Amino acid sequence: MSTLHQAWHTARRVVLIAGLALLLAAPTLAARRAQEADPTPTPASQTPPPGFTPSSPAPETATPPGDTPITPSETASPTASATATVPATAPATATATAPATASLEPSTPTPAPPSETPTAAISPTLAAPGFTPTPLASQPPLTTTLPLTLTTQITQPTFSPYTYLPLIFKFPPYEPTQGVLMCAPLAATIAIPDNQPAGVNSSMWLADDRIIADLDIRLTIDHTWVGDLSATLRHQESGLSASLFDRPNYPSTQYGCEYDHVRTIFNDEMDIPAERICAASPAGLPGSYEPVTPLETFTGKSIQGTWTLNVADNYQNDTGRITSWCLWAQLSPNPEPTPTPPAPPSLPSQVILSGITGKPQALPLDCETRSAVDWARYFGVSINELTFFNQLPHSDNPDKGFVGNVYGDWGNIPPDDYGVHAEPIAALLRNYGLSAYARRPLGWDWLRAEIAAGRPVIVWITGNVEYGIPVFYTPASDGLTTLVARYEHTVVVTGYSSSSVYYLNGSTIYTRSINQFLASWSTMGYMAVAATP
Repeated sequence: MSTLHQAWHTARRVVLIAGLALLLAAPTLAARRAQEADPTPTPASQTPPPGFTPSSPAPETATPPGDTPITPSETASPTASATATVPATAPATATATAPATASLEPSTPTPAPPSETPTAAISPTLAAPGFTPTPLASQPPLTTTLPLTLTTQITQPTFSPYTYLPLIFKFPPYEPTQGVLMCAPLAATIAIPDNQPAGVNSSMWLADDRIIADLDIRLTIDHTWVGDLSATLRHQESGLSASLFDRPNYPSTQYGCEYDHVRTIFNDEMDIPAERICAASPAGLPGSYEPVTPLETFTGKSIQGTWTLNVADNYQNDTGRITSWCLWAQLSPNPEPTPTPPAPPSLPSQVILSGITGKPQALPLDCETRSAVDWARYFGVSINELTFFNQLPHSDNPDKGFVGNVYGDWGNIPPDDYGVHAEPIAALLRNYGLSAYARRPLGWDWLRAEIAAGRPVIVWITGNVEYGIPVFYTPASDGLTTLVARYEHTVVVTGYSSSSVYYLNGSTIYTRSINQFLASWSTMGYMAVAATP
């Protein structure tokens, strides 16, 4: 047989053997395609490829919800899949990438177990021609450890070039009050209609916008039979009003107080209501008294605005006129809150001090000096009357020094010959080592408390403890308004009972009814020198 013919037969055999191999391989390829469409583990009866030793099948688990199974790539040779495992969530402050492991598995796919860790299937590169892979059964699983990258983020504090201190609310400092006298500018007196309860109005507008710490009003009315009259003060801007008096001594008497004229300061600090006063002289309603409605109603309000006084005549036959009215106010842009007064002390019904004596005054107008040296002697300090007087300062303001000539006539008001008030007397007594304090107002309860404690009190009254008429006086030297009265006088209170007051005047102890004493003492606003502040 020729060589060519022999080669042809050899090739023919190869073709036949190759065709037979293709026929035998067809069922296996068909089964493989079916397996790829339905990834179910190969049954035990299926014939594995020659030389392949199957590994133990992994437990069958369901695919976690939301995860889509990945189909392995189709190859004609044994296929390996690589799985990378990554932590699902890293802490917010540090991010770590855990080692990812790639394992070469047999070609039979195994469903991934449920896990919060995402998985990915990676197909290896197909083998190059002529490369014979080592059977997987004879090799341990190939594990590749990927590099670990650990990233730690540390938040550094931020430093500001500014320093922020705690927020402190700072209120404006309180400012001392200033006494201001404001009088209605009456071009003429105002007639009060007879027997007309609606009365008549007098108004004034004030531009000052400071705050009221205390308010008094002085009213001067010429009218016969003051028991017919009533008066009210109103502030238009705030809408507040206060009744000052309403027919004094009525209904205690059928027609009220029958005496004439009103010369009164209405002051909350006084102890006697104006309703209870009816004096024959120097006026039917003289002195300083409580209003029906406290003027404290206006405290804390701005004084700015329109103030209106209404005066009414409530009964026929008697007539009169408003001659003047003034507001006396303590004002400040930011006044200190008025402290709540302490409760009145519990006092015995009667205390009368013994061992206090005096002498008649040596000079016509040095009653204040005489009272001071008598008071000092009770506390064991002996002072010469003339020496004490000569040490007093002199001024046109009685709150700062003696006014006028000590040899002048009694009954004047400054700047004429007059006398001196509590402040200079107390200051000079302190120079002698005594505990002495000027008080205005002191008040009835606190006067009795001093007496009950064994301490007499110097008080400023009018006449021989009689009714007086208060007058606002503004000295030319300093413009500081003060309250004065004609027949200003001093006595030393030494005792009290349920109905009377005991006092030293010159060398004699006298008594007056409580109401009479308070009416006289109130004229200059309960001014006193006491041993306690």
